[in-house]
Amino acid sequence: QRLPDAMATLYAKCGSGLTSPMFGPDGKLFVVSSQSGEILSVSESGVSTVVNTSGIPTAMCYAEGAMYICDHVHQAILRRGADGSLSEFVREYEAKDFKGPSAIAIDSKGNIFFTDSGPMGESTLQAPLGSVYTISRDGQLLQPLALETLAHPCGLALSPNDSALYICEMMANRLMRFVQRPMGVWHCSTYYQFSGGLGPSAVACDAKGFVYVALYDFATVRNQGKIAVLSPEGTLVKHIVCPASELSGIAVDPKGMTLFITEASTNSVFTVAI
Repeated sequence: QRLPDAMATLYAKCGSGLTSPMFGPDGKLFVVSSQSGEILSVSESGVSTVVNTSGIPTAMCYAEGAMYICDHVHQAILRRGADGSLSEFVREYEAKDFKGPSAIAIDSKGNIFFTDSGPMGESTLQAPLGSVYTISRDGQLLQPLALETLAHPCGLALSPNDSALYICEMMANRLMRFVQRPMGVWHCSTYYQFSGGLGPSAVACDAKGFVYVALYDFATVRNQGKIAVLSPEGTLVKHIVCPASELSGIAVDPKGMTLFITEASTNSVFTVAI
């Protein structure tokens, strides 16, 4: 049964080209200020800069005490160590440079997954050149799950038990699902086909298996944004409405009670109880 829509409310304003909220191992909220090159720490007491990549960062995650940052200018994933030093982690596959990593996540075993789309317009319906990769925990194996075949893949999330990997393929306006069976063999299919707007930009899962998909559209054509809430079976449960439409990232807080949403045109962080 379809539930009534919920409304997100403003939590904070900061940064420029705001995207990709993420909670660190200590529960702190981080967001990416892509146009200023900064990773910001956001709390009710204020905003502070954690690191500046001198590029266009697009997403980040934590793994074993280090911060891994996708960056379009560097066309690489950067690693910020516990000592604060910033270095290049990976930038190519089989001697071919990435277009620009755009989203990143880590599973419970320490394996890293990321999308490589480049800036908007680099990978389109006419030229679907976006990819999805995984890096083994020891950093020794870089493997494509989908190689230069997707139309702007720009968001990803793992299901609660790591049994599935969800990918937002923005320009195809759909959510993809990757499942590994047997080990090392990945199967990909359309999990949910959306209509209207430009397409999904970000995805998150809660502990119960509900999937939250940010639906992006340009502020020039739409003044409200929507988060689609899908059940663990893949049916649409409800929408969460946001006051602006260029939704760029979502994350579930560590307690699993609140959804945090970034919006790029107003540089806002919105929240809604889930």
